[in-house]
Amino acid sequence: MLGMNYKDLSVCIITRDQREKLIKCLRAVREHLRGTDIAVLDTGSVDGSLSAAAEFTSNTGSFDWCDDFSAAKNACVDMAANDLVLIIDSDEYIEGFLPPEDGITDLLKGCKEHPGAVGRIRRINSYINRQGLRVNYGEWINRLFDRRLFHFTGRIHEQVSLRNAEGKRDLYDYAMFRTGLKLFHDGYDLSPDELKKKAERNIALLLKETEEEPRDPYLYYQLGKSYYTGKKNEEAVKSFRKALELRPPDDKEYLSDLYCLMGYALLETGGAKEALELLRPLRSEKRYAEDADFLFLYAMLLMNNARFDEAREAFIACTLLPPSSTEGTNSFMAWYNAGVISEVTGDRESAIGYYKKAGSFEAARQGLDRLLF
Repeated sequence: MLGMNYKDLSVCIITRDQREKLIKCLRAVREHLRGTDIAVLDTGSVDGSLSAAAEFTSNTGSFDWCDDFSAAKNACVDMAANDLVLIIDSDEYIEGFLPPEDGITDLLKGCKEHPGAVGRIRRINSYINRQGLRVNYGEWINRLFDRRLFHFTGRIHEQVSLRNAEGKRDLYDYAMFRTGLKLFHDGYDLSPDELKKKAERNIALLLKETEEEPRDPYLYYQLGKSYYTGKKNEEAVKSFRKALELRPPDDKEYLSDLYCLMGYALLETGGAKEALELLRPLRSEKRYAEDADFLFLYAMLLMNNARFDEAREAFIACTLLPPSSTEGTNSFMAWYNAGVISEVTGDRESAIGYYKKAGSFEAARQGLDRLLF
């Protein structure tokens, strides 16, 4: 991959006040996509981001922010020297390429083999969740396309859409293929104050978007996610409910995240019983049954409904699953919670054994101190 020349590809980046991240992003583009054209559009930085970008490319510009990420990204795409464009955010960093297997192809070969299709790249999102655990959440996102056929729509959480949907079911009725490009994203790895500020900005934009597109379940999912990030759990539950009422298709990738976030939001607002009833029918579906994050949440709900034996069995079952997105749901966190149940139900020896299996997890070590000393 490093020997390839990407002179027929343009990388498009919008940015605002993220100078250091932008430099890191641009360095990674130069390292992994040799020869590519880079277009950087600044939406109002005061931290020298635009001058930093000029060290990597002469193709830079400014944009008057209008509360519309699609408008900004489409303007950046218009700046590109090539029709084939790859969109990267300034808090995303190319890490390299996945092996060419399981249908994965490289950027240029994939575009030639799938004309008129949209290329997907692998993104790993890393952040600390509300429970204080590190989450490394992988997803496939649509980012590579021919600008003559596609553009962005939606003022926030913008999506690649057909320019001409005549004869199609909707703006997203197009073919896709997976490329081997891998990104690391740290846009939500922020301080509590920074997260709150970002959530408030997103909520304001999403409320405008739902007014314009009131039948789109994805928008209500994103709105609920932003409310949850901003610790507005009751509003989050309402938005997640609305998303489910609009019946998103079962093949939508965001459904797993929607159900899990709604479960936690209900749990944190005293709705553990409702959450358990909501998730119960999903346990028999493979995509959920083999997901340690989902089963861990289900075990938490059982525990909060005082169904302790079932909860302990579910936590132990988590340890038999492969790692999921959230650190510890198939290992130390599951063993710790099995230990808590055993301790509160009077099974001292089992509790000690489970706490030991949790290793160096501090809460488990404190449990051992209670029981052994």
